[in-house]
Amino acid sequence: MSSVGGKIEVRPMVVADIDAVLSVDTQVRAAGKAITYANLTTEYILSIDRRVSHQESPTSYADSITGNVAALLDFSFVAEVDGQVRGFILGQIAHLREAATEFGVIQMIGVHPEYQRKRVGISLVNALADKYRSRGIKTMRVGIDYRDKDLRSLIEHMGFGVGRLVVYSKIL
Repeated sequence: MSSVGGKIEVRPMVVADIDAVLSVDTQVRAAGKAITYANLTTEYILSIDRRVSHQESPTSYADSITGNVAALLDFSFVAEVDGQVRGFILGQIAHLREAATEFGVIQMIGVHPEYQRKRVGISLVNALADKYRSRGIKTMRVGIDYRDKDLRSLIEHMGFGVGRLVVYSKIL
């Protein structure tokens, strides 16, 4: 795994980053690398409705947000290289009722195809892990499609292991 030419700067995501995040997500999908999240889009997570905007001619996707993204932004980061957003991670806190415990979740991670395998994803996961630790959360989870070899490789490299819960699905 090599590193990028410029320095990777990871910082909390703000609403003004949404256009850049959607651009990275579009490029990941165009490269055919969004197996895990093929049916889950950043537009859906960020509550963006292209048909609705606060202006007649929105200049940004941020103008089309219909929901409150404050809680999502609290656990989301972007990675910049040479001042350009090249990756993002969206997180949230979830609760497990049976054990009355909470854990951090990686909802989605995206790294521009030209910046994959160059420590951008590692930097994003580490930033989110640090944020969860600062809130007293001791476990972080991510759901991955088994066929998503690139994301599996990253997550396994970062020390994640298969949990004891198995998720069963049924198409309705």
